[in-house]
Amino acid sequence: MSTRRFAGAAMAAAAMMAFAGAAEAQGAARAEQRDRPAGNVPPADQPLIRRIPEPSIAVEGGFGMLGYLGGTAGVGPTWNVRVTGSMSRRVAVEGNYIGSVNQRAALGRSLVMTSLDAGLRYNVLRADEAVVQPFVVAGLGYTGWAGEGGDAFALSVPLTVGVERLVTRNIKLGARLNFRPAFFDDLTVRGAASQVGGDSWALLAHGGGAF
Repeated sequence: MSTRRFAGAAMAAAAMMAFAGAAEAQGAARAEQRDRPAGNVPPADQPLIRRIPEPSIAVEGGFGMLGYLGGTAGVGPTWNVRVTGSMSRRVAVEGNYIGSVNQRAALGRSLVMTSLDAGLRYNVLRADEAVVQPFVVAGLGYTGWAGEGGDAFALSVPLTVGVERLVTRNIKLGARLNFRPAFFDDLTVRGAASQVGGDSWALLAHGGGAF
């Protein structure tokens, strides 16, 4: 084989190897781009909540409205601060503070509620299984009321249903409906014909940080 033919064959082989290497690199780049999340929006064939590591702790605040069963007081504003610690993708524990101010129509005065409780949360669906994550919570805690006819101490058993989702990796939004039966409570105003208690419900929107 002449030197010219040998050089031509070597150049052709080198060109083919370079082309194959470029094609392989381009394919790897496309695969990497396909697998890499595009910001916080997953591909169309995946749920909006992606398979990302579950935050272990969330700190949230919420606002809404609270009402009493049995006509104890009118509907009023309520607020909530909550810390949630995840034990698994299904189970978490919550610590809650909730307060409210409600007007007692018969007296024209305010009834101020303060409640502290701890609860066990169960996620009905995992975060990667739906657009929003539904959950239920059951707890036990303390509730007290300040104002005329108030009660400084009662036992509460809050029951909650709600939904939430991660907007980004660290921002969480949601809503919850809470029913709060109270025991050993008496919010009867002196001279009233019938006894009333502190059983209440609350509807809250909440948001916060997940870490």
